[in-house]
Amino acid sequence: MLVLFNEGVVKEVISAEVKPMDVGDGKIIGTQITFILMGGDKLDYIYSQNVPIEESGQRAIDFVRKLYNDGRADFTHEPVEML
Repeated sequence: MLVLFNEGVVKEVISAEVKPMDVGDGKIIGTQITFILMGGDKLDYIYSQNVPIEESGQRAIDFVRKLYNDGRADFTHEPVEML
């Protein structure tokens, strides 16, 4: 599957996972999305704190679903920060 991460940066991913960002004691502070690249490298992103957790979770799930269904997706417009 191909993901456009930045203008001019396309990477092949073999896995994408959405999970809550848990800081301990069950306190969820955001939504995390992890990509495993072809070759084994891992990229972790967290959705901006300006986006409500429910919305960020749904956005992340929708992104991964589109990636799976289409085999490619544009990540450049997602409000995320790299971990």
